[in-house]
Amino acid sequence: MHRSDLGKGKHYLKLFLETSSIHGLNHLVADRRHCFEIILWFTIILLSGFGSLYLSQMTWSRYQSSPTVVSMDRDINAKEENKTRLENFIISLANASYKNFESIPIYPDISPDKYIQLLVNLSVPFKPSLTIGVSNVALSIVPTITEMGLCYAVNSRMAIYNSPEYRDANRWDIINDDTKSLFIHPLDGEVFAQVMNISTSYDVRLFTSMVPQEVPDISTKFQHSAQGYYMKLYVTALTVYTSPEAAKLSINQRRCRFPHENNLKHNSIYTYTMCRMECRIRLCLKYCHCIPHFYRRIGDEQLCDVEGLHCLSKYKDELYKLQDSSGKKVMCGCYPLCDDVNYVLQSNALQEWFLGTNLQWGMVTYPRMRYRRDIIFGFTDVLVAVGGMAGLFLGCSVLSFMEIVYFLTLRLFCYAQTSK
Repeated sequence: MHRSDLGKGKHYLKLFLETSSIHGLNHLVADRRHCFEIILWFTIILLSGFGSLYLSQMTWSRYQSSPTVVSMDRDINAKEENKTRLENFIISLANASYKNFESIPIYPDISPDKYIQLLVNLSVPFKPSLTIGVSNVALSIVPTITEMGLCYAVNSRMAIYNSPEYRDANRWDIINDDTKSLFIHPLDGEVFAQVMNISTSYDVRLFTSMVPQEVPDISTKFQHSAQGYYMKLYVTALTVYTSPEAAKLSINQRRCRFPHENNLKHNSIYTYTMCRMECRIRLCLKYCHCIPHFYRRIGDEQLCDVEGLHCLSKYKDELYKLQDSSGKKVMCGCYPLCDDVNYVLQSNALQEWFLGTNLQWGMVTYPRMRYRRDIIFGFTDVLVAVGGMAGLFLGCSVLSFMEIVYFLTLRLFCYAQTSK
């Protein structure tokens, strides 16, 4: 580079520093300035720029990680020996879950891929009578494979995705079922449904239900009823919905998912508990290189035999709670549904009943609130905050940045032309 070109560059840089609207730059090239003054102003400008960038980065991180808030919305609208071994094995397998894998006896004569079909074929026929307090609606009962074994889901639109028929057909499509199911709006008040003439004792698990679009998992609380009893469950509803503005944010920003935003490999639709199940699948493959029989197998995944289930029993606390031995949560990346209704057990009653084993559930009190997920910190707020910090520390504005662009483009070109 020629000395004249270097001099022109220095002169152009001095011109920029003298005329820039960024506070403090003119002091670096002002006449009759002591070197100590120049060093002082350079340090001040450097610290101010660092402060502006640091706080701007914190603001951007807040916008990316937590721009939403959930607030209250007040406007609501063989041989005998072999037979005995087989019987014990089947009974243990039918009641198998993460809590008791270690109690399943070894029985190598049945391969793991036959476990579910065996349980389906030997299950007790379940054909109770159903009554509801709403007209033009029919309750459905669907067999579904859960982490507790083979269950029957009443009034569930998600249970079909874990049904034996759906899995056997190797289906992955989303089912559009126009059949009307019982939908209890949080404002409907006293609405009841009954399952009557149940032939055995049972466990009933209440789970989050929007249309309904959730399934139970091993951590879902349950109520037990013996045979010959009438159980009454009274629930209340707590609604969380997402505003249209918050729905436009990315999944990580709003920290929730809609059912169609599916990222699961083992299910064709997203729910929170299905995501937790997939998290347990990853842990099972990590620890014992196989998955329990009640999960859907994909690719080269292996179903656990009895020894594999015994291996999983060593990690049952972590698999059940999704927490390691130190109590730290396993990072599953599971977000709740954006539009969700939690039906919480308010009270229950159990009494002997001479007309069979019955179950009644419903709502008896009006919910008094619901929650809305909305934007509390938008992109405009980011611009205002960053601009305010730049103005506070450097006295900058949009014109200041345009000025820099101007000096690096058009003004530089014109300066180079006039200097020839």
